[in-house]
Amino acid sequence: MDFLQFGEWLKNNGLHILLILVFVAVTYPLFRKLIHKLSHKLQHIDGQEGSEVDKRIATIARVLDTTVLVTIIGTAFLMILSELAIPITPVLASVGFVGLAFGLGAQTLVKDMISGLFILIENQYTLGDTIIVNGITGEVESMTLRNTVVRDVRGSRHFIPNGEIRMVANKSRGWSRALVEVGITYDADVDRGLDVLRMIGAGMMEDEEIRPFLLEAPVITGIEGLDDWAVRLRIMVKTNPDDQFLVQRHIRRQIHVIFEQKGVEIAFPRQDIKIIK
Repeated sequence: MDFLQFGEWLKNNGLHILLILVFVAVTYPLFRKLIHKLSHKLQHIDGQEGSEVDKRIATIARVLDTTVLVTIIGTAFLMILSELAIPITPVLASVGFVGLAFGLGAQTLVKDMISGLFILIENQYTLGDTIIVNGITGEVESMTLRNTVVRDVRGSRHFIPNGEIRMVANKSRGWSRALVEVGITYDADVDRGLDVLRMIGAGMMEDEEIRPFLLEAPVITGIEGLDDWAVRLRIMVKTNPDDQFLVQRHIRRQIHVIFEQKGVEIAFPRQDIKIIK
């Protein structure tokens, strides 16, 4: 009798579960292919490769892909539980602390998803942008409605819940700024040091390798500080988004080489000791 009942259940409910699994296996790849094709066509509308529009479309497509996957699997899971005659609500209600934990978890999840939705709507950042968030600086590698994945310069991946993001600094929008400060000794000629910086800035505008990364001529602001052991000078220049790091490395190299050639001593921490006999 038990065997006959099991056979009857397998014939009805088991077939339904199989159809649900087939539905998941077929539906998600179709949705994913549709999202990919649609995003690919939209990215080619403006005729520019790697534009801000392309990045935003890629970000939205990634979020849609993840959302569709979670929705399909979640729906299928609930349908399978129904076929197995397992009521979810009574089970959670019967165990008080589990129900409480589930409620708090759901509250946090909703908070993260709402924050992620507003990040997308306001276009705060997209895939590939360099951002500073929660004290972490890195490139946005992945994003869903629930969290943002940032990879820092050391290669570590940081998973940040969107609900925990309070302030974001985006270094990849419109333009960036390369800013380099150099300290010279108090004995050095300040005017000569500023002239060397101007020489470096002029050379950058004539350099065919570095010039394409610049949006305007470098600016030497003058003396930015009188530190304990150095007179601090500054040079800065607007660059294309995300090119400021390359330009800063170039400026530092030029400072190291040309300051030595021109006889301007770069300061370093030191301490004078007087011995009184």
